[in-house]
Parts: sequence; C-alpha cells; structure tokens
Amino acid sequence: MKEAEAKEQNKSIIGALKAAAPKWEFEQIKFLVGNRGSVVESDFYTKFKKLDVQEGKQTSSSPIM
Repeated sequence: MKEAEAKEQNKSIIGALKAAAPKWEFEQIKFLVGNRGSVVESDFYTKFKKLDVQEGKQTSSSPIM
C-alpha cells in the first residue's frame, strides 16, 4: 500500500515540475540502503557525482550513515 502511494506521489510531483518547467529534464535518483539504515558507500558517491555535489574529504573516521 505504501509503495503505491509513494509512486502516485512521485508521479504527481514530477507532473507538476514538468508543467512548471517544460524544457527541463527530470530524473529520480534513489540511494540504496544497506544494513541498519546505512547507505551503500559506492552508490552514495556515484549519486552525489550525478547530482554535481562537490566531493569532500573522505576519511575512515567519518563513516556515512
């Protein structure tokens, strides 16, 4: 039930964005979640690059959660 509601909400949001900015292209970017809610690190950085987010310093003492 929740998945159907989420899909309908996404469809509605994308429809509104396309109506407001018909020349723009839209793409849904999903972040994969691993054990205990942590994100999959390789996927996280790949998606950030796709969003054109500047990379910060990566250290082993600052895990992604």
